[in-house]
Amino acid sequence: MILSDTFETNLGEIELSIKSEYAIQYSDKDNLKVETENHKIEVLVIDLKELEFTEEMKIENSKGWRIYIEKKSDKSEKLYVTCKLLNRTSENTWCYNSGENLDAVEIENRKELLHIGTEDGELMKWRAENNDWFPIRLKNEISLEKPISKYIDFGFESIIPNLEINEKLYLHFLVATRKKTEKNDNENMSTWIAVDKSKKELDELNRK
Repeated sequence: MILSDTFETNLGEIELSIKSEYAIQYSDKDNLKVETENHKIEVLVIDLKELEFTEEMKIENSKGWRIYIEKKSDKSEKLYVTCKLLNRTSENTWCYNSGENLDAVEIENRKELLHIGTEDGELMKWRAENNDWFPIRLKNEISLEKPISKYIDFGFESIIPNLEINEKLYLHFLVATRKKTEKNDNENMSTWIAVDKSKKELDELNRK
């Protein structure tokens, strides 16, 4: 593992981790920056509560990881990015909960609700076609049926495609939590709504 960060929730600890077959050449753990021989990686941490939500769509806690990857060499290097719940209990269950432009995992027990969300293959393909932090060269290598982020138990694993020198790739994982309510089912949608964000929407948040 070359980089990791965690988010403690009432359902357990969510971990973002990045693994490589190459050793670390440079690391700034405080700012979540790392370099191997072939890649430069920076992770920007955000709080989704800075976004504007209606009162019934409020979330209680959140964390987002925006991952920027740049290729430094012509060598191939396998990178794996994982975001998942670590210390789950027998009370915790999970299921797929995707939507338009969104792949999401729903994790819950009797009292708590959590969603992890990321852009789906279709939205990444759109970014590739527009050369927005996804190489236009790979626009035919990604689609709704061929995402780079795959579902695993209680989370996601992304296999980063082989990049050429100076190519850039972006992905993110967003986590939102809240206590369940029996009064209003719409409120139980709030964590799903919170993680349903594109790179473009998060770019606008960072500019505020």
